[in-house]
Amino acid sequence: MDTKPTYQELADRVARLEGINTTLFNISDAVNSSTCMQDLYRTIHSALSHVIDTTNFYISLYDTTDDSLCFPYIVDTVDTCYPRVLNVSKTASLTAGVITSQSPLLIQKAEILKRQVRSGLSIPSCTPAEVWLGVPLKTPRGIIGVMAVQSYSDPDCYDKTDMNVMISVADIVALTLERKRVEDALRESEEKFRQIITTVREGIVNINAERRIAYANVFFAEMFGYTLDEILGQSFTILLHEEDWLDFSSRQDEREKGKVEQFERRFKAKDGREIWAIVSASPLIDREGRVTGAFSTITDITERKKAETVLQKKNHELHQAMNQIKTLRGIVPICMSCKKIRDDLGYWNQVEVYVRNHTEAEFSHGLCPECIVKLYPEYDENDAHGLRQPKKD
Repeated sequence: MDTKPTYQELADRVARLEGINTTLFNISDAVNSSTCMQDLYRTIHSALSHVIDTTNFYISLYDTTDDSLCFPYIVDTVDTCYPRVLNVSKTASLTAGVITSQSPLLIQKAEILKRQVRSGLSIPSCTPAEVWLGVPLKTPRGIIGVMAVQSYSDPDCYDKTDMNVMISVADIVALTLERKRVEDALRESEEKFRQIITTVREGIVNINAERRIAYANVFFAEMFGYTLDEILGQSFTILLHEEDWLDFSSRQDEREKGKVEQFERRFKAKDGREIWAIVSASPLIDREGRVTGAFSTITDITERKKAETVLQKKNHELHQAMNQIKTLRGIVPICMSCKKIRDDLGYWNQVEVYVRNHTEAEFSHGLCPECIVKLYPEYDENDAHGLRQPKKD
């Protein structure tokens, strides 16, 4: 026949339940107050110490991608270092057993040694405890680790009641760790993004639904001669020539329909300078699928545009010059006797006339030495070049 619990036993149970509730509240609250994961681990350890002996306590995290265990938080009076464990499923560690079974485990030293021998797996290099109690840390995405306590001196330090306490706390600990991990990962991602957009040498801008500048990096503001304080909250049209407002509005309408595009745009700096840039624009979409604005990168191509203008001018000048150059091509019909050339209309022209009409060449007339001798025999052949004196009789 079951005996009724004494008043003291009931009081102890109530006190323990109150302690568990307080522990759960403190652990849940730790997410908001802890600045890093180590602070959170210490808070969990401290909160649990009010309802269970945590003299030797650790939290291990399991990575399913490479079947490994790490121990980010350890308080141990004997083994002060827990190395990372690879191939967890191939070890005889108690932590690995909890991960594999996904069930809590309360075990004493004699049984620990027997299990290790029976398993035939590699035995971890750690000191066996007199009693070990571990519970899985599970979240909706699966098991993420193990929380454990142990005693090296008292084999009766923990019992089924302690295991139930650990189980009741484990779920909230797991969710707290997961929430903190996600928050830290998000914070780290945001910080990396902030560093990138701060240091990148391209303009980055977020235009909201009212088509005002909701966000911009420093380089974007400097590109147009503004400070961030001057440009944030302003209508994006302050950067455009008035004749380009309609095109900007049309493109924003397309952005609100989800269109992503890249195009060249002419901008206007604060001092009136004309700036050309390549704009890569995409819509900003919230969780409900609504377009709340646009995100764009702005790449300054003003110098490239200037170089293209100079090149186009040079090309135009070259084409004009090429059009003015006349060349002789193909077979030219020439008389074997008088050396006249027949033109396209069938007329025979002197060589110099034909060449002048078909090229840009001009002629100056003179006599070669042979013709001087032939036409003016009275001159000495040796002086034909100079035409200086007649030949002596």
